[in-house]
This record gives sequence, C-alpha cells and structure tokens, in this order.
Amino acid sequence: MRALLRALAPNSFDDVSAVLALYRPGPMSVNMHYDYADRKNGRKKVEYFHDDAAEILGDTYGLMIYQESVMRVAQRFAGYSMAEADNLRKACGKKVRKLMEAEREKFIAGCETTGYGAALGQHLFAIIENFADYAFNKSHSFGYGLVTYQTAYLKAHHPVEYFAALLTSVKDNLDKAGIYL
Repeated sequence: MRALLRALAPNSFDDVSAVLALYRPGPMSVNMHYDYADRKNGRKKVEYFHDDAAEILGDTYGLMIYQESVMRVAQRFAGYSMAEADNLRKACGKKVRKLMEAEREKFIAGCETTGYGAALGQHLFAIIENFADYAFNKSHSFGYGLVTYQTAYLKAHHPVEYFAALLTSVKDNLDKAGIYL
C-alpha cells in the first residue's frame, strides 16, 4: 500500500477513494492499481478501449475501478438496462459459472446489437469477469476513504491522542497492542 501511495501521490479525496478500490485482488492481478497511478501522474497516456468510454471513465483515467463503472459500460456498450447491469454486477460477485456464461453471451450479443461489435464485447467482458468480483462500489470506497482521511489527519496532527485511542481499542488483546509499540 505504501509503494502504491508513493506511486499515486494522492492529492484529492477522489484519489484516496480510488486507491482503496484499487488495492484489491482483482485490480492488482491485472496491475490496474499502478496503471491508475501512472495515468494520473502522466507517466502513461490515458487510453480508452473506445472513444465513447471517455465520458463514462474519464474520472478514473479510462479504467473500470468501481462496480458502477462496470454497470455503466454494460449499459452503454451492451445496451443493458439498469436492472440488467445490476444483475451482471451480482453475477460477477457470485462467480457462478452458468450465470457468467449466460451474461457473457448476452453481453457480447448486446455489443453486436448496439454496433460496437462482438470483438469489443469479448474484450470488455474479459476485463469485467476478471475484475468485477473484487470491485467496490463507489459509495463503499468513499465511505472508507473518509475514515482513512480522518485517521491519517489525526495521526499526523494529534499523534499522542491517536495512539492512545488506538492502544485503548486493543487493550484486551496484547498481541494486537504489541504491533503498535
């Protein structure tokens, strides 16, 4: 996490929330966390899988990092309704092979119907399938982000009180308390 934060150099609350969503097994397995940091800081060019994705993924440098991103991509490119996009999100989270296979066929057919083509549908579904089961929704990530920001602020500006509260929170478990000493 520290290496990622150094690479990202967060300078906004959106960055704090994004790093929490990115530091998960799915995004990390495809190096999305460092891609995000590199794109944010100009070390890599921001690229979109299609020009129409810029409107949807502009705030995340062309990457689907939240569940809502996956849902919006499904709506725009595969013609999903909001309910269908939510079902795709749920199917990804459950990892049920039959559900995912049905969604794959539907997604690819939807991309063909909307004029984006089966090849793009296959490419997008591969990304969604490998990532979405580990994705946070944006509100979850922002909620954790707020707690993270507050905790970091207290640690930096009120360290005595911060560590007193931290040690008090684990006073019944000396093994946990030992890691803070």
